[in-house]
Amino acid sequence: MNLLTRCVFMFVLLTPSMLAKTIDCHKQCKCSSMQSNKHEAICRGRDLHYIPLFPENIYNVRMIRTNLTIDKNGFDNLTYIILKKFELYDNLISYIHPNAFTNLTFLATLNISNENRLNVDVLKKLVFFPSKKLEHLIFEHSNWSYLPLDMFSKFSRNKVTNLRIMGNALSSIKCQTFSDLNSLFFLILSENFIQDIDMTGIPSTVIRLVLNDNMLSTIPNMCVNRHDGKGIKSLLRNLSVLDLNGNSISRIQEKSLSCLPKLKKLLINGNPISRIHSNIFMNNPMLCLVQLSKIGYSLKKIDDFAFNSSSLSSLMMQETNFHFDQGNYNPKTIFSLSQNLTSLYLDHSYLPRTEIKLQQMFLPLKKLKVLSLSSTSLTFLPKNIFPNFQSLEVLSLTANRFAGWNDGHSVFGNMTFLRKLYLSNNLIKIINATSFPLDVLNSLEELDLTVNPFACTCDQLWFTKWIKTKKVKLIRYPEYYRCRQPPELDNVELKKYAESEMQCPPWNPLYSMAIVLSCSGLSLVTFITIGLKCQTNIKNYIYLWRVKYNRKKGYFPLTNADDFEYHAFVVYCDADRNWVHRTFLPKIEQDEGIKLCIHHRDFEVGESITANINKYLEKSWKVVVILSNEFAKSEWCQWEVDVVQERRRRYGKDVFLLIMLKTIDSKHMTNQLRALLDSAPSLRYQSWVGEDLFWVAAIETLRKPLEQVTTALL
Repeated sequence: MNLLTRCVFMFVLLTPSMLAKTIDCHKQCKCSSMQSNKHEAICRGRDLHYIPLFPENIYNVRMIRTNLTIDKNGFDNLTYIILKKFELYDNLISYIHPNAFTNLTFLATLNISNENRLNVDVLKKLVFFPSKKLEHLIFEHSNWSYLPLDMFSKFSRNKVTNLRIMGNALSSIKCQTFSDLNSLFFLILSENFIQDIDMTGIPSTVIRLVLNDNMLSTIPNMCVNRHDGKGIKSLLRNLSVLDLNGNSISRIQEKSLSCLPKLKKLLINGNPISRIHSNIFMNNPMLCLVQLSKIGYSLKKIDDFAFNSSSLSSLMMQETNFHFDQGNYNPKTIFSLSQNLTSLYLDHSYLPRTEIKLQQMFLPLKKLKVLSLSSTSLTFLPKNIFPNFQSLEVLSLTANRFAGWNDGHSVFGNMTFLRKLYLSNNLIKIINATSFPLDVLNSLEELDLTVNPFACTCDQLWFTKWIKTKKVKLIRYPEYYRCRQPPELDNVELKKYAESEMQCPPWNPLYSMAIVLSCSGLSLVTFITIGLKCQTNIKNYIYLWRVKYNRKKGYFPLTNADDFEYHAFVVYCDADRNWVHRTFLPKIEQDEGIKLCIHHRDFEVGESITANINKYLEKSWKVVVILSNEFAKSEWCQWEVDVVQERRRRYGKDVFLLIMLKTIDSKHMTNQLRALLDSAPSLRYQSWVGEDLFWVAAIETLRKPLEQVTTALL
C-alpha cells in the first residue's frame, strides 16, 4: 500500500469521528451535555424532514412527531456516531428503503412505534441488519392487524432476545412468525385484540411470554404431538413466566399448564375465572408464584386440591370477592397440599365466620411468612391460628370489622418472628396490656393502628404510656391516631391526650354522673355548634398563622418533582384501562417526558396491593385520578380515593390532577367522590374539539409547582 492510499484510507476512517466532534445539536433537538450520562438526543417537529447530524457523545436517538422520509441514505447521518438505541415515534413514516439500516453496525435497540402509516410489509422487505448487537425490537401502537409469517426472516443472523409488539390490532397470531428469532428470550404481545394464538413454531428459547390485555378465552395450548407418535412434548420447555393478565379466560383446566415444566410465575389477574379445577399445577414442579387477583365476582367454585403444589411459595388472590363463608370449597383441602406456601394474599374476599373453618383453612400453612387478609369482612380475631405461624413476618388485617380481642396470647402468642403488623381501618377502641404478648410487641418493627375509633379514657392509659416509650415504628403516628370517644374529645389527636396530665381515680359512677350533668350539657352543645358552623374558618386561621410562623423560622422546604422517582401516581378503574394506556400514557410519557406510576406496569410482584400503593405514593410527586361511572361503582377505587386524600391534606389541592373521563351519574356519586371534587378543580376530557385545550391544561397542572404545605405537615 503506497503512501497516498494509506492517507486516503486513514481519512475515510477518521472523517466520521472528526466530523461528529465538530457538530452542534440541531435546533429542533435536545441533546445531552458532554458531561451527562444519558447520551441521548430527542428531536421533535413536523417541519423536520430528515435525520440531522449529532455530537459524538450521543448514543441514543429519539425522533418524535417529525415528518421523515427514509430513503436509502435516510440514516446516513447516524453513521457518524456510535448509535446504540434508535426510536421512532409518530413521524408520519410510510416507507423505509430496504437498505436503510445496512450501515447501523452498533445498533442494539430499535423502537418503531405510533407509525400508523407504515405498513408492516415494508419492514418485512428490509434487506438485513448488520449489527450483531441488535437485541431489542419494539413495535408498538402502529395499528397493525396482522404479522407476515416471514416478517423476521432477515433477523436470523442477529441475536434478538427481546421482541415487543404492543398496542396493535392483532386478532390472530401464528407463532411461526417468530421462528427465525432463534435467540429470543422475551416475547411481549400485550394490549392487542388477540383471540386466537397458534404456538406452533415459537422458539423454544423463550423464557417469558406476555399476552396480557388481549381477548383470549382459554390458556393457549403449549403442547404438540411427538413425531414418533409417542405422546406429546412441550413447545416452550424453557418458559419461566407466563403473563395472561386482563384476558377473557373463564376456566383453568387440569391440563391447561401441563407442558410447561419450568414455569415459575403464572400471572392470570383480571380474568373472569368462574372455577378453579383440582390439581391444575401438578405438572409444574418449579412453579413458585401464582397471581389470581382482580377477577370481579365471577369466581364461584374452587375444587378440592386446586392449589396442590409442593413448589408453590406465593399465592395472590386479591379482589376475587370469593365467598369462603359459603360452601363452594372445602376448607379442609383447599390448602392441605400447599404446605410450602410462604406468602398468601386473600384481600377483598369473604372469610369464614367461624373459628373452626378458619382453622381448617390455615393450619396446614406452617411456613407462612406473609399473610394478608385485608378487607375480608372479619368481625373477630380467631384464636389459636396465628400462633401456629411461627415463621410469620408480615400480617395484614386492615379494613375489617373487629373491635377488639380479649386474650392477646391466644391471638398473637409465639409470633416472635413477626416484624410488621397492620391493623388499620378497623373498629379498635382500646389497646391495653393484654392486647399483645410483650415479647411479640417488642419484636415488631412496624405497627399500624391508623384510622381506628380510639376511646380516650382511662382504659387507654396503658397504651398512651407505651407510646411514649415505644421502640416500634408506629405507622403515620400521630396524625392518623385520633380519639372518637368521649364526644368532647372527638377528633383530638391521641398524642395530645397521651401528653396531657390526665388522672384516673377509682371509678365512681355518681361522681362522674354529677360532672357530666353539671358541665357537659352546655359545653357540648356550644362545642358542636361552633365546630359545625366555623370549622373551616377556624382551621384556615390556624393554618395561616402556623404557615407564617414556621416560614419565619425557616421550616418546611417545598418539594418539587426532582425529589421523587415518579412525577405522578395514576389512580384509575380497570374499566378505563384502555384509555389510560393507549391515550393518556403515550401523550404524557412519550410526548412530554413525564414519568408516571401505573399499577399494572410498575407495582412489584409479590407485594400486596396496599403495600404497593403506600410505597409508590411516597415515590410520586403528584396524583392523577381518572374519574368515571365505573370508578364510582368500584369499592376498591373508593378506598384508593380515601388513601390519596391524605396527599391533598399534606400538600394542598395542587397535588391533584382530577380528570372527569366520563360523567358520573348522581346515583353513583358518593360522599368520598363529592369531597374529592370539592377539594380540587377537575378537567373534563373531550375528544376532537377541545382536546388540545384539555391536554394543555392537564400538562400545565402536572408541572405546576406546589405552592404551600398544608396543616397536616405543620
